Amino acid sequence: METVLINAEKKSDIAFILHLAKKLGMSAKALTHAEVADWELAKKIESGMKTPNVSRSEVMKALGKGC
Repeated sequence: METVLINAEKKSDIAFILHLAKKLGMSAKALTHAEVADWELAKKIESGMKTPNVSRSEVMKALGKGC
């Protein structure tokens, strides 16, 4: 399974794309800004799990919290 993420400004464009995906037999869902932010954070966590050690300051910097 592959996933495509499309950003659109107009709700009518989003509705059209969702309708088209459904017509093509695909599943589609509009995501909120919070859901996209959660997804991006999960990707960063997943990529970070592949590193042996990360300092607290690096984690706080990645989260935009500074030190």
